Amino acid sequence: MSISNTDRWLELCEKQAQLLENLSKTFPERNHQHVHLSERWRQVAEHITQGEFESMAKLK
Repeated sequence: MSISNTDRWLELCEKQAQLLENLSKTFPERNHQHVHLSERWRQVAEHITQGEFESMAKLK
């Protein structure tokens, strides 16, 4: 399964990661969770750039 709008997905993943990181300014007690979630969004972006969603789709 290729993603036809890869650039948009990469942009959205980075925006989500930044949003979560910025939440730590308001909720510093959740910093660990925010960092973890933002890292996961960046991992999604990495999977997109490496075309790994095609192999993931075949597993279903």
